[in-house]
Amino acid sequence: MKKASWIHWAVAIILVGLAGYSAVYIHRAEEKNALKVERQAKLDKQEEKRKKELLREQKKHMQTPIDWQKPSETLPYPDVSQAIKAKKLDQKIWLLVSPNKQRVYVRQGPYTLYTMYASIGKNFENVKNYQETPTGDFKLQKERGEEFYDATKGYGAKYWTSFRGHGAYRFESVPFDQAGKVIESQAKLLGQKVTKKHNIKAYGSIRLSVADAKWIMDNLPAKTKVVVEDNDPKHDAWEYMKDQ
Repeated sequence: MKKASWIHWAVAIILVGLAGYSAVYIHRAEEKNALKVERQAKLDKQEEKRKKELLREQKKHMQTPIDWQKPSETLPYPDVSQAIKAKKLDQKIWLLVSPNKQRVYVRQGPYTLYTMYASIGKNFENVKNYQETPTGDFKLQKERGEEFYDATKGYGAKYWTSFRGHGAYRFESVPFDQAGKVIESQAKLLGQKVTKKHNIKAYGSIRLSVADAKWIMDNLPAKTKVVVEDNDPKHDAWEYMKDQ
């Protein structure tokens, strides 16, 4: 009986010890996780602050009044020659297209390097299929050129870069007529608010200033990521990209 009692006490002591160790281990793990969450929250806050600073700086240097020939900003275009080779997601160059704001953003990871005025058809209810702007994830394609004219649509453009359909959907300049003269009524819509009554009829392509369209054609290679938001996005596209 004494031996059995001793064994019971030994087992009890071991169990108490294990319970104590488990409690300490769990406590330390919780502390470690709390510190990790705190550090990430601090990094997220710093990132958000930096994003806002960059956008504020660019807003101060947006071309006013808008000139369909010139770059959208008075600041130089970003040098992306090295960044386009990046392997890490947060260092890659990509394009964010916002029909809601009528802007195209040149981004590196979460940060906006340059803001471009744009004319983008919004997908209002009952918009005809051939006038819809494709939304979602795309990549720039190798098809690009200095100019085109489409007699079926009655306009052409300069400096186009395909992002879908191998030339069917493009980043391109404001429209030009057959004689090579800009269609000013359409060029004046660059960067302006779009309504259902006065929508952009660009057949799904993204219109930019002549200078901005040329910069994209010259500087961003095929396979550069493009994200076209819907009319009223609820989340930042960068958060979506990180989860892919």
